Amino acid sequence: MAEPQQNLGAPERLVASIRKSGREEIRIRLRSFNGGELKAEIRVFTRHRDSDWEPTPRHIVIGRDYLLELVEGLLEASALLKSEAA
Repeated sequence: MAEPQQNLGAPERLVASIRKSGREEIRIRLRSFNGGELKAEIRVFTRHRDSDWEPTPRHIVIGRDYLLELVEGLLEASALLKSEAA
C-alpha cells in the first residue's frame, strides 16, 4: 500500500470520524500520496488507556476514480443488511 509522502501541496484534511467502539474509531481523510496525488484514506485509529489516538496498520487508500464505486457498493451493502434484518 502506498505510504504518504511529505505534504506537496494540499494539506491533510479530516472528512469524517466514526466511533467504532470506546477504543477504536474509523477516520476518513484526504491525503497526498505518491508525488502529491490526493486520495481518500480510510484508517482505523486506536486509543490505549489515556493516550491520544494512534493510527493502526489497518487502512485502505482509494483514488478518486474508484471512490464513487466504493460508496455505491457500501450503500448497496447497507440496504441489503437492512432488508435482511427486517
